[in-house]
Amino acid sequence: MDVVLLSSDLVVASRVEGAAARVRASLQPAATIDRAVELCEQSRVQLIIVDLSAPALKPKELLERLDSLADNRPVVVAFGPHVHEALLSAAREAGCDEVMSRGQFLGQLEAILLRLIGKDDSLERD
Repeated sequence: MDVVLLSSDLVVASRVEGAAARVRASLQPAATIDRAVELCEQSRVQLIIVDLSAPALKPKELLERLDSLADNRPVVVAFGPHVHEALLSAAREAGCDEVMSRGQFLGQLEAILLRLIGKDDSLERD
């Protein structure tokens, strides 16, 4: 498995699923931090995408749990509404590898996947 998506937003999930399919990446949704960590323990996950709009998803808790995975810690990309600067800042402070606004994330989705998991070599890379 390549990517785990932590989001309760069906529009986001649909967009990420479509982009993952286009770059030939496998995607598994996870509704909770516990499930995301469980998926990382079960297989090699390269990327976790965190929707900061989901109230139950605390980046600090996720990163603390992922740090216990030793060498298998995936890259964590978090995104949220650009108007929630404190939320985005808290994700940066928690140690997310990349933090961006929702618009930036959705606008660059395929490029982000290609850059971070490097799947489909037939697509032009940034």
